[in-house]
Amino acid sequence: MKEPPYIESVCKKFCRYYKEGKEDLYCGGYKVLEQNLTASELSELIEVYPPKVKSDDIIKRLNRRADKILTAFVCEKCDFMLDGCDFRAGYSGPPCGGYTILYSLFSPKSKEG
Repeated sequence: MKEPPYIESVCKKFCRYYKEGKEDLYCGGYKVLEQNLTASELSELIEVYPPKVKSDDIIKRLNRRADKILTAFVCEKCDFMLDGCDFRAGYSGPPCGGYTILYSLFSPKSKEG
């Protein structure tokens, strides 16, 4: 079951796919963030390093190096990778909230919108 502080920080703020009442579904990015950061560390991380690119714009401005790292670290371990990830299925939709947060850490901070 997802934890409320992580739902607020990851899902509600950054995930277009989040649906109230579906707290038993986890994306790979959520899992990585929850397993490696306390809720307060995650809040601080987002405050200090807020995602500079909206999830809908990541596809247009994708940094291939950052994407390669996140594919191995996050996406390949995600339950949605096998069936249901619009982002990985030909970039037909934006990435999940966890990917969006992590992408901001792995991609260069130059050239904003």
